[in-house]
Amino acid sequence: MEQYVKYLRKSRFDRDYAEMSMEETLKRHEAILDKLAKDRGYFVSRTYYEVVSGESIAARPEIQKLLDEVSAGIYAGVLVVDLERLARGNGADQGYISQVFQYSGTKIITPSKTYDPCNEFDEEYFEFGLFMSRREYKTINRRLIRGRDSSASEGKWISSMAPYGYKRVKIEGEKGYTLEIVPEEAQWVQKVFELYSQGQGTKLIANYLNDRNVPTRKGDIWNNGSIQNMITNVVYMGKIRRGWSKTQKSIENGKVVRHIKRTKNMDEYQIFDGLHPAVVSEEIYMACQKIRLEKQPAPKTRTSLDLMNPFAGLLFCAECGKTIERTKLSAKQGGQPRARCTNMRNCHNSTAAFELVETEIVEALKAWLVGYKVKLQTVGYADDIAAHKKQIQKIDTEIKKLESQLLNAYDLVEQGIYSKDIFISRRSAIQSSITTAEEKKTSVTEVLRRLEIAQNTQDSLIPQTERLLGAYDFMTNDERNALLKEIVQKIEYRKTRQGAIEIDLYPHLPKM
Repeated sequence: MEQYVKYLRKSRFDRDYAEMSMEETLKRHEAILDKLAKDRGYFVSRTYYEVVSGESIAARPEIQKLLDEVSAGIYAGVLVVDLERLARGNGADQGYISQVFQYSGTKIITPSKTYDPCNEFDEEYFEFGLFMSRREYKTINRRLIRGRDSSASEGKWISSMAPYGYKRVKIEGEKGYTLEIVPEEAQWVQKVFELYSQGQGTKLIANYLNDRNVPTRKGDIWNNGSIQNMITNVVYMGKIRRGWSKTQKSIENGKVVRHIKRTKNMDEYQIFDGLHPAVVSEEIYMACQKIRLEKQPAPKTRTSLDLMNPFAGLLFCAECGKTIERTKLSAKQGGQPRARCTNMRNCHNSTAAFELVETEIVEALKAWLVGYKVKLQTVGYADDIAAHKKQIQKIDTEIKKLESQLLNAYDLVEQGIYSKDIFISRRSAIQSSITTAEEKKTSVTEVLRRLEIAQNTQDSLIPQTERLLGAYDFMTNDERNALLKEIVQKIEYRKTRQGAIEIDLYPHLPKM
């Protein structure tokens, strides 16, 4: 029996469903595709729901899974509301999608047209449709940007998130949003500007707020960066800024990577009068900017770009979960490298000599390696792997039986034994059972995959660890860090009251 699949994705450019939520839009689209499948008698074995936003294939995990299955020739066709759901990305993405469907012979089925990639005319029509979809995307994107620029020039708030001290509110009687002061937050914003204008640094101000248990929006702690961002945000003097944050694209390892570049120099972006009330006066704000520029140190230049911390991105505090950084004491104190929690003011996890922490981590890796080898040699996963393979075979047999029942239902309705209503009810029940069985098979297959990974760990994780431990003293910190990231997810550090250093390792092992 031919299988079909549904692919659902809400575009941020959907004009008909602009006011609907993601769930409401997908539900509406699914109803359209369900009716299409019902009218044409398609057996839909799976549905993909794309709930993330992104124009490229790399940013959409569900389309990646779908294309993998399409390239394997699993489906006779893919049901979509329109072509733009598949791709509005760049030419490379569109070319790849076109090739996948062409080579596999998989049809693309929309309510208005069915595209057969094996048909020369359909192939051209499909490629032209993708091209026009991309062109429309760019046109709409330009309109959106112009609309945002226009709204900002009118003093409206165009971001979905309000800054600390404000809440986002709808403007009465017209389109758009503005900001409304949140008194319990605004008082602390005013205090930050007051302290800064009196010469207090961002670190001291952050400590001032943390000492008084002032919560951030995310429930985190205040730090230099959060205070600096507040001080430089013109929104607090009743203004709207535009163009202060820019996205730069680059290609890294064959993928398009976006980098956000933000500027704090007021001369480099546009500023408009906002519709919202100011939290601080323009005089206080500008006075703080003058102080900031006077305090701003000359950019530091490092003589070497070599990594100093081999555990960068891996070492965390066991008490509060914050990063453990490598820092150095002053020259008067001997200049010794230390390991300390970045949340040191509020965390009671003591610092330790970095050399001692490094030694303990290496010893912990050695102890873990010995224990893990023993586990693989004595327990292993062979029995579990065999049991799961047997379970998958049993599910496959069940699916074949259900598909046979579905074929019989088609025969019975053609012979007139089943009425249309009975057939639809019977088909729905069988399809539901097939879907349940397929989901169960997917779950068991995933566990089997993890078991096989665990069984084969000695072919990857163990040699990597042995390589690291055997050549650790001769490696650069960059080499150590790269290899450590292949071995462990994270490392936790704790220093007890008695002065002992405790290390917990979290290796890259499959979760069952």
